[in-house]
Amino acid sequence: MKYLLLALVVLWLLYSPAVRGRLRGQPRHKADSGKPTGRPGTEGGQPAKPAQADRIEPCAHCGVHLPVSEALHDIGGRVYCSEAHRLAGPRV
Repeated sequence: MKYLLLALVVLWLLYSPAVRGRLRGQPRHKADSGKPTGRPGTEGGQPAKPAQADRIEPCAHCGVHLPVSEALHDIGGRVYCSEAHRLAGPRV
C-alpha cells in the first residue's frame, strides 16, 4: 500500500503544472508573467543594454549636485537646482 501511495505522489509531481513549470523556469501564475525569468539582465537570451546614466553637475549658486535633466539652466548654460537660485545668479 505504501508503494502505491509513493507512486501516486511521484506521478502527481511529474504531471502537476505548478511543478513542471518551476522545473522549466516558467512563472507559476499568469499574473507573474510580467516578471522576468532567468538571469537578471537578460531578455530572450540577449544581454540587457546598460541604462544611460544622466550627467551630474553642481548648482552654480549653492554647489548641490543634481542630474542635468532635472536642473534649470540660464542663458549662459549654467546649472541651477531651483528657480530662486537661478534668479540669484552664480555665487562669486
